[in-house]
Amino acid sequence: MQPKILLLEDLPADAELVQMELMLGGIDAEILRVASRETFVNALAKFQPDIILSDFNLPGFSGMSGLEIRNQQAQNVPFIFVTGSLGEEMAVSTLRSGATDFVLKDRMARLPAAVSAALDSSAQREERERVDRELTTERSLMQAVLDAAQAMIVVLDHNGHIMHTNAAAGRMTSQSRPDMIGNKFWEAMSQSDQSETVRQHIQAALDSHDDSPLPSWPMVTHAERTVICSSAKLPSNYRGERLVVCGIDVTDQERAERHAFFLGHFDPITNLPNRRHFLQQLSEYCNRRDSDTGTALVIMMIGMVRAQEIADSYGDATFNQVLIEMVRRLRVWQSHADLLARVADSSFALAFEVGRGPDLDMLVPHILEQLREPITVGQSQILPAVHGGLALYPDNASEAGLLLQAAESALHCVTPETTQNFAFYTPLLSDQIRERLLLEGELREALKTDDQLILHYQPQVDIATGQVIGLEALIRWRHPRLEWLPPARFIPLAEVCGLMVPLGRWVMRRACQQLRDWKVQGFIAPTVAINLSAGQFSAPSLIDDVGITLREFGVEPHQLELELTESASMSHPEASIVIMQQLRNMGLKIAIDDFGTGYSNLSYLKRFPVDRLKLDQAFVRDIMTDADDLAISRAIIAMAHQLRLEVVAEGVETREQLKLLAGAGCRTVQGYLFSRPVAAEVCQALVQLPFAVY
Repeated sequence: MQPKILLLEDLPADAELVQMELMLGGIDAEILRVASRETFVNALAKFQPDIILSDFNLPGFSGMSGLEIRNQQAQNVPFIFVTGSLGEEMAVSTLRSGATDFVLKDRMARLPAAVSAALDSSAQREERERVDRELTTERSLMQAVLDAAQAMIVVLDHNGHIMHTNAAAGRMTSQSRPDMIGNKFWEAMSQSDQSETVRQHIQAALDSHDDSPLPSWPMVTHAERTVICSSAKLPSNYRGERLVVCGIDVTDQERAERHAFFLGHFDPITNLPNRRHFLQQLSEYCNRRDSDTGTALVIMMIGMVRAQEIADSYGDATFNQVLIEMVRRLRVWQSHADLLARVADSSFALAFEVGRGPDLDMLVPHILEQLREPITVGQSQILPAVHGGLALYPDNASEAGLLLQAAESALHCVTPETTQNFAFYTPLLSDQIRERLLLEGELREALKTDDQLILHYQPQVDIATGQVIGLEALIRWRHPRLEWLPPARFIPLAEVCGLMVPLGRWVMRRACQQLRDWKVQGFIAPTVAINLSAGQFSAPSLIDDVGITLREFGVEPHQLELELTESASMSHPEASIVIMQQLRNMGLKIAIDDFGTGYSNLSYLKRFPVDRLKLDQAFVRDIMTDADDLAISRAIIAMAHQLRLEVVAEGVETREQLKLLAGAGCRTVQGYLFSRPVAAEVCQALVQLPFAVY
């Protein structure tokens, strides 16, 4: 962005000289010239300059007067005198009065450097002030949190009698302070069925002979509050007080955790298990099922036709009532051992045992017929249309996920043209469905073997030197039937069938194993970047997985860079910041991949603890022909540099693209211009010999 310069100068020729010197020095600025007190004061308020350049003497006005006005109205704006002559004593006086610098007109070549230095200093000062403001805000927030924290504090004597309490202890037990003083802690504070356990904890704390911390322990108070307690001994003979017991009320936290579990495993509208929980239940059901019962285990997917039309026509509240009524009707067919879940916005899954043959053929149409009965909500009567898809265990599949997929495939084959509104899964449903299910099973097997999935590495090249400064690890599948499969063929499948987390974990382990092998061979590789899927990034085990993998293969954290897509990081930005900071604290590098194609929320991006942005190849591809892509690329690169982030441009295939990116300030590129992704054994030669950039 152009700096705004307010020039206090009465001579147009001198003003032109200033502008020329700035242009020669590479400073493209917006300059406003004024020559009087009135215009100077007005410009300070409306023009809001980034820097002031001032002559020393002007008709009816002076630079020193301008400096005084600046001191009063815009103290942080740099002020540089540009004058014909200025004695040493006067120069010192101007600096003492607040001037930033002075440049003599017979030495104007120094002006650009002085302006740049003043602007840089001003920017650094503003950044320090911004950081100070944020720190002050954070300190205030932290102080407010500490002030609001009200832990239970109880002081006991050597026999466990209560000597002092605070108000929080009274609130947690619904007792007044006088009622608790003098009583034994375990009798006054805890429920009677827990008093002996609490007494043992207190006695152990009183009997301890060192200062090592004792384990904390839970207690349920008379007021039905769950409190996590810890204790600390006081010095002997200190007015008889021997033990301090502190307690944190976690009742609300436990309720929140139960609520979070419910939201993660159940549908809040129907209170049915969601898809994730249903698959867990179905898997357990299949594992404990007796195969000699003589019945079939049926997984039935029930889909509502035109569900969105109902929601659009009658509103979400009415649609929710329809869903609740559908559940009521489905429960009629659900025995105590059967499973029922809402697995999508407009579909349910029912797992039940039934006799094969005629029993099943008669039951399914009857269930669907009952569901199609009119539903009355308020003054509206709604005729739901439903259809079904069925799969049998273990005839169609032996795993819960595959069973549900088979039922869904059968459901999708029911169309208005079919003679009945339900279908059984068969392997001949369609080549596409069959191939997808087959490929999914093969991908699961590939994760268990050592000879199908491999990593190739694409170099990231420093434009200035041609040196390889990084490698991105990219997965490939050497399929036993289909030969080499690119990621575009199997990554979407992994996302659908829940394999992205184990696939990402495999990539991380294999990349770290390769770094170790290279080190053993005497080859110190540059940083290796791996992609984290959204599921892997949000998995609770991520931090532990990374730490365990690094330790297992002896890899230093700085050797690994984790790439997270922009959309995944922005889905829950506050949580993303916490996870990223934990990874950064471990010493890993963090990059935002595919930048510009997601949410692009700059207010969060500036808070993200990341090292690099990867300019998506969608912008690089047409950078030579599409002015918008060129403008976006330049803007992203400039913004990244302002945020002190490195930029890696992906998909660079031509010298022309390279030159444009270099001109925009991009320092690192990646693409076919230099190398396709190559096997690990080729990387050493690529890294040791610099590329010819131009």
